Amino acid sequence: MSESPSETLRYLSLGNICKEQGRLEDAIQCLQAGLAICPGSSELWYNLGTILLELQRLAEAVQALQQAIALKPDFANAYNNLGYTLHSQGKVEDAIAAYNHAIALNPADAEVYCNRAQSILLSGDLASGFAEYEWRTKVNYYHHFYEWADDQPRWDGDCFVGKRLLVYDEQGFGDALQFCRYLPLVKARGGSVQFSTKQPLLRLFANFSGIDELIEHTGAAMARTQFDLTVPLLSLPHIFGTTMPTIPAGIPYLTADRRSIDRWRSKMNCADTDLRVGLVWAGNPANIRTCGLNAMSPLAGIPGMTFYSLQKGEAASEANTPPPGMRLIDLTDDLADFTDTAAQIMNLDLVVVVDTAVAHLAGALGKPVWTLLPSAGEWRWLLDRNDTPWYPTMRLFRQSTPGDWSSVMTAVAQELSAWQAGGTV
Repeated sequence: MSESPSETLRYLSLGNICKEQGRLEDAIQCLQAGLAICPGSSELWYNLGTILLELQRLAEAVQALQQAIALKPDFANAYNNLGYTLHSQGKVEDAIAAYNHAIALNPADAEVYCNRAQSILLSGDLASGFAEYEWRTKVNYYHHFYEWADDQPRWDGDCFVGKRLLVYDEQGFGDALQFCRYLPLVKARGGSVQFSTKQPLLRLFANFSGIDELIEHTGAAMARTQFDLTVPLLSLPHIFGTTMPTIPAGIPYLTADRRSIDRWRSKMNCADTDLRVGLVWAGNPANIRTCGLNAMSPLAGIPGMTFYSLQKGEAASEANTPPPGMRLIDLTDDLADFTDTAAQIMNLDLVVVVDTAVAHLAGALGKPVWTLLPSAGEWRWLLDRNDTPWYPTMRLFRQSTPGDWSSVMTAVAQELSAWQAGGTV
């Protein structure tokens, strides 16, 4: 059967239209139809692999991307996506090898270095991984976090006595909560430490050790701020040469205001004999870290438990219809910011949470927290561990296969039952 560039382009266009409309299964069908006619099209195989990756059909994605590379050995983007797919499978060495190929073909692509850095971090080689993770500031997708500081003097870790150093928050709330632990180390090297962060975190950091001046991370506030040096928050692990044994893990490093804790205790209606367990079941709606409240139904049958919603955002409404038998109290309308969430957490015995900022908050507060993880490897949780050097009071419950929250919740329910029967968290 003859093939033509126009046929390939037609099926690529149809697939892209379906993808842009969120019809990923239809996009796959379009691309597969194209491959039936044009099996030698590396672009069709590449696009198919990319969509399969998005759907977490990882083994199929690997096969499609490998086929694209076989047809076009200098296909740098295919090597990059292959690396990302292998990383998601936890195959770190293979992922790094794929990224090495991509870098050899296109050594100026900052995104590939950033991706490789995360695989190196996932492997546990924090020193090398954090060094390479500096490439994130050059990635187009992230550049808006850093572009305002491109022309500012950058701190390299030297003593800065008599100067003002602005450490600025970047990326998500969870990153700010995880890496603020480095600020006291920064303060120990010199002068005045300014920290800019998002409004929902401001009250929580108001009395944080290592911060001399707290600034809301807005364009207007940053424009008014006078400083001598600046550094993004996630560069601090590299500056301090962090390795697994040297992670600053003194817990708690965040605290909640005593009056707020007392106020929240008076709000929480719970039998004295019940264990108080906070729940978070969703992050970004499109994120594979989201499980949904219904997936937590195995927890409903455990006697002596009162559950509290800590869920914010679109998924918070799921608390209105909890699984049958679950006693779930929803006070989230009164959670104005992370200070309120911290105060409520301090009145709980345990937090069970998908991988969101609340997991980092509970860990930083030193509360028992069970974090529910998808099978795809997220670098900070390392590989094949049920604990984490970042948070000594945290346990990790991992999916064994993509999308399988059922086995995760069964394991959590078993552990909760054992705890209720007199075990330990």
